[in-house]
Amino acid sequence: IPVAIVTIAVTGWVLPRFLGTLDFAIPEIMQADEAVAPEDRPSFAVSLLTPLIPVAIMVGATVANIWLVEDTLAYDIVNFVGSSEVAITIAMIAAFVLFGTAQKRDFSWVMERFEEAVRAIAMVVLIIGAGGALKEVIIDTGIGDFIGTLMTGVDANPYVMAWLITVLLRLATGQGVVSAMTAAGIIGAAVIDPSTGAMTGGIDPALLVLATAAGSNTFTHVNDAAFWLFKGYFGLSVKDTLKTWGLFQLCNSLVGLGMVLLLSVFVG
Repeated sequence: IPVAIVTIAVTGWVLPRFLGTLDFAIPEIMQADEAVAPEDRPSFAVSLLTPLIPVAIMVGATVANIWLVEDTLAYDIVNFVGSSEVAITIAMIAAFVLFGTAQKRDFSWVMERFEEAVRAIAMVVLIIGAGGALKEVIIDTGIGDFIGTLMTGVDANPYVMAWLITVLLRLATGQGVVSAMTAAGIIGAAVIDPSTGAMTGGIDPALLVLATAAGSNTFTHVNDAAFWLFKGYFGLSVKDTLKTWGLFQLCNSLVGLGMVLLLSVFVG
């Protein structure tokens, strides 16, 4: 909690004051293409809950699996409906009805809006797919093992080491989760006694996790799918995306590491 509070304060309040005025036009995808009277608009509840339909379905299926038995009809039905593809399809159908026909608009209007939405995100989706393929190629080359070998035997603060390994993996793969999980295995082997399973004295496991998390949230660039998603949605150039999304993430990471080092003076 202290790490989160300080990070939010610095990144969300202090940093923007050094960036000057960021005055960007409203992204095209977020602009209304026609004026709609307030009484003809969907309610706030419908607007909020409709995009959450896939989440509700998939979470419900996950919870139901606690009690369902595999290879039964009920298990198969629940997991079919709870799959991401079916859940999103159900949400799309609900959106067609709630935002379209329920608002007294014909189906041709609904399909026109659907086509416009697909055109708006098509390039972003293709770029994200290409980024995912690049990430798999980089991971399959063994970059994690190579970085781990470089760090073996280096005498450094364990929290800084965990952060640095994660940062290098994040910059190489563009994936926060992949970098954190890979770094956890590398740093774990370095600080845990294999014979006893005990952690080296003076190292707090919670702070080690926070240092790794801070490293996984570091600078983002062109091999990160989230980078292109942010750029595409907000209509920014690569340069402006680096200056905004990239800088905010870098600040998050550095402040998080700083807080971990500060806390380590008192608790580990």
